Amino acid sequence: MNAVTKVTEQLLLPDVIQVGSSPIYAAVTPNGQRVYVTNFGSSSVSVINTATHTVITTIAVPTGPWGTAIAPDGLHAYVASFGASSVAVIDTAANTVTQVITGLDKPLGLAVTPDGSRVYVASQSGNRVDVISTATNTVTASIPVGIGPRNVAITPNGAEVYVTEEGTNTVRVIDATTNTVTAVLTGFTFPRGVAVSPDGERVYVTDYGGDRLDVIDTSIHSVVDTYTGLLIPFGVALTSDGLLAYVACDGNDSVAVLDLIARKTLTTMPGFHAPSWLAITPDNSEIYVVNTGNETVQVINASAGVYPNVGPMSGGTPVTIVGQGLSNTTAVRFGCLPAASFTVINDHEVRAVSPLFVSDVKINATLGQNTSRTVGRFYYLQDSVMTGISRTSGPLSGGDTLTVTGRGLITTSEVRFGGVSVTPSAVLDDRVTVTVPPAQAPGPAPVTVVTRSNSYGRAVYTYTNPPGISSVTPTSGPTSGGTPVLIEGTALAFTQTVTIGGTQAAFGVISSTRVAAVTPPAAAPGPADVTVTTTSGTATAPGVFLYT
Repeated sequence: MNAVTKVTEQLLLPDVIQVGSSPIYAAVTPNGQRVYVTNFGSSSVSVINTATHTVITTIAVPTGPWGTAIAPDGLHAYVASFGASSVAVIDTAANTVTQVITGLDKPLGLAVTPDGSRVYVASQSGNRVDVISTATNTVTASIPVGIGPRNVAITPNGAEVYVTEEGTNTVRVIDATTNTVTAVLTGFTFPRGVAVSPDGERVYVTDYGGDRLDVIDTSIHSVVDTYTGLLIPFGVALTSDGLLAYVACDGNDSVAVLDLIARKTLTTMPGFHAPSWLAITPDNSEIYVVNTGNETVQVINASAGVYPNVGPMSGGTPVTIVGQGLSNTTAVRFGCLPAASFTVINDHEVRAVSPLFVSDVKINATLGQNTSRTVGRFYYLQDSVMTGISRTSGPLSGGDTLTVTGRGLITTSEVRFGGVSVTPSAVLDDRVTVTVPPAQAPGPAPVTVVTRSNSYGRAVYTYTNPPGISSVTPTSGPTSGGTPVLIEGTALAFTQTVTIGGTQAAFGVISSTRVAAVTPPAAAPGPADVTVTTTSGTATAPGVFLYT
């Protein structure tokens, strides 16, 4: 069974917190205790206590604050001031500005590297990304990009920086080691918000002018998925487990909740006022939504449910249960069977492992000694099995269409060629179609299908160099054909056809360097080309065989 149920939850009315004039951006401290909100109109930052949902102080900053980011150790907040072309450094213990960094050019979005050593800032008017050293609080590098860079996000390993550019409708990728642009992704329509998945495999970009959220595969630097129907999306934020995305939609004053495992929109929550940005607490229990329209921040509770809600009958699927009042959970059951294991994370989250079972079930959590509550539904799927692949070799450049056959493939999310992940272009229960990715060196690559029930792989795809012909012996024979010849060269193991004088010849592959063939009849005496075609290309030796 591959159906997915929508968990219907009763959302609590959000707390509404009044902040300054024209609020834009929000960031949560690593300990989840404070939220920093930039107020563009009043040139200030509001600091919210997440325990009481109140503003505990307001910090004056240079004119026109826009983006803000918190250092990984939580000791400093960095605020990009668009009006003053500067970045303010806030001591989060004292909640005071300790330094103002100049040399920027109308900065908007910014992000701190995972090691806390640098801040990358989108200087919109300068068409560049500036790099600040947090040790010296000075600009140490400026990276030229396209027109109108707006927001930045950094991968968890600190290797790459993704920059949205409204002026060119592109996303640029910066190598954080060399501080150079390594890729330019096109096809966006006013890209604004950008967020990276916790595992670093995906980057999510809001298309403000395209009413969609694009998903970039970081391994191949291309868009592999799209969520549509999001009216003028602005900010996007992901939960720390990578299961959900929250998108602020300015077009209909709503926040959309996306299930990134099922790849669908779970729900759309109305009642906001020109929402611009969102920030999620580290425990994923609360989402802070900045309302530019009425100068407030609304706090909403995380969507209740079970993520993921499918897995194999063999059990062993890690499941995150999200809800309210879960801190005193004493048991988790999948139908009538107890979970293989479970751990209470906090009052809003329990993590469990599915047991061996044979059908779809309700998941019940026992609260205390006597109260049991259904918190979601979990679907058991038959294990996926791969039976074959349509081709077993190809060129290093990739690009060939490959079909994976098997059963139980309908929930395939990716196909892996060695360590490279590819999103399928077509998925059916008995076959999956993908485009073979490029490789850096020849050799075998295990092919693995990843579905929502399991990962399965017993096929190998071999990357090969283009063929080459070094010699053909003997070099002559009668026009009647029938002469055995030995073709020697390189990368001949996957030979598909041999032609001599333009006519197909019978052949047999001896090794990767030798192919035996029999000359076909020729219409007249004279020199003939010998051509070998493999899965990776064609090689021709002009006039090397003479028909006599």
